[in-house]
Amino acid sequence: MAGIAGMRAWAQTAARMQSGDWVVLALLVCGALAMMYPVLAAPSSRIIGWPGDNIQYVYAAGWMAEALRSGASPFVDPRINAPHGLALTATDVPYVGYIAVAPLTWLFGPVFGYNAQLALAHLLSGVCAYLWVRHLTGSRIGGLTAGLAFMLAPFRLAHSYGHPQIVSTYPLPLFFWALDSSLRSQPDRKTLAGLVGATFLLGAASQYYLVIGLICGMVYALLTLATRRVSLLSRVWLAVPAVFVGALLAAAPYLMTARDGIYTPYHLDVARMWSASPMNFVAPSHLHPLWGTYVERLRPETLWGEKTLYVGIVPGILALAALRAFDRRWVWIGTALVAAVLSLGTDLHIGNVPLHRDHPVWLPAYYLHQLPGINLMRVWARFGIVTILFVALLAGIGAARLVHRKSVAGRLTNGFGGAARLRISSAALLSGAIVALIVVDLMPGRMNEYTTLAPRPIDHWLARQPGDFTVGFVPVIDATTNYFILFGTLTHGKRTIAFMHQAHLPPIFQDFNERSRGFPDSASAQRLRELGIRYLLLEKPMFDGARAFRWSVVEQRLAETPELRIVREVGDVVVVEFR
Repeated sequence: MAGIAGMRAWAQTAARMQSGDWVVLALLVCGALAMMYPVLAAPSSRIIGWPGDNIQYVYAAGWMAEALRSGASPFVDPRINAPHGLALTATDVPYVGYIAVAPLTWLFGPVFGYNAQLALAHLLSGVCAYLWVRHLTGSRIGGLTAGLAFMLAPFRLAHSYGHPQIVSTYPLPLFFWALDSSLRSQPDRKTLAGLVGATFLLGAASQYYLVIGLICGMVYALLTLATRRVSLLSRVWLAVPAVFVGALLAAAPYLMTARDGIYTPYHLDVARMWSASPMNFVAPSHLHPLWGTYVERLRPETLWGEKTLYVGIVPGILALAALRAFDRRWVWIGTALVAAVLSLGTDLHIGNVPLHRDHPVWLPAYYLHQLPGINLMRVWARFGIVTILFVALLAGIGAARLVHRKSVAGRLTNGFGGAARLRISSAALLSGAIVALIVVDLMPGRMNEYTTLAPRPIDHWLARQPGDFTVGFVPVIDATTNYFILFGTLTHGKRTIAFMHQAHLPPIFQDFNERSRGFPDSASAQRLRELGIRYLLLEKPMFDGARAFRWSVVEQRLAETPELRIVREVGDVVVVEFR
């Protein structure tokens, strides 16, 4: 990890941890486990949410662990889309997290590795926010307040349904901490190395967060320099190349993928619909176990998976107590406000509907969307995590100040004859009340949706077939089916054709789809045979007359196509081979 003044500060902070810090760590561990409770009963087979992106990321966790053990590249699976292979970085992958939990994946399987990365991301997000505020204030309760408010944020809970890279928010406090340290001193090599490391972690967790961090970090730097009146001749400018080096290292796997021309920029209309509303920051999550159902009735949010941005009433009130005599307050508030404006997307939306559909007043995100690279960002609402972070940090500062005042008042009372026991209990009660209120405000709950994930019968059947050969699944017309195909390769190890992100399809997959046009008939059979495929695997439920031909039609056409014959039916998949 990287932090203020580089790795040295992190090591020194960890070395100074006392019994009170271990109590805080235990509380944060409990909070992280609470965020994972739907899968705690079976962490090797359950994943949070419905089948979807989560299955894709289980595959990514499994392949990266397998690649490390076999000496292959964790970023390219050569078994898929041979001879080019499948670039896992065709989507946003938290590769540093999956590499870190690889030993657990080896021992307990890819589902466990996926869940372990999620739990670790929850925990480290709280720990990193705790350590920064603890460093600034010397207050454990201040640090714990910031850590809990950031870790339990409903934003992170909502993304636990299938976006582990977006749950990986722990590099954000590290990045701003390291940046802050570099801007407030004459940074030495270790400080700058810490900034490089923090930036690298940011991009290695999520390329979304790298872009978000770079934009908001520029705002943070400008506000810091403006409020501190730092001379341009000072060494703080060295923060720029340090951030650049860290960003380049983190983005390197994605830049290699970009050379293949896979990435397709998002059209403005696609990005526009993912604009947040100001109400998203103040509306509690519908997942809250106590009042979530009432929130859902009063203000239903169909896109809650991306637009849950509630900062919390309690953290918001506590943050107000930090607005007096805190030297970073304007920098933190300014950065939080800029992030909030960017989260509103291309133009102002109210309830997922543009305020002016045909004649919008464009917001800053509209102009940023025109830039190369940034136009690969689809969900502008994700900028809201920076707002959530700084509200949580300010809440920690405010809590530290309130408890300190209570403690000082208690000491004065004791000096005039009051009881020391009363003094201690007064500060402790206030600390306990703050923690309890935050937990109630941001309590995880109503996460009853989980998927039991295991290899399909066709995966086991393929694993039993001798030799190394290529199979093609027909039809692959939705992402979820494709993700099941990816996951299955971890069991059978055969070559196949698939994609990582439906918006960034590799050329070989597009060619496979084109060759499948009109299937099943003699022309498509001949085109597919040229790819060297041994078996065509027909996803029978997909042939429903809406997404593809009805199965009765397919059966008849198979009987009329002399180049093809049915081998057997395995579960919901019909195995077809070439004659």
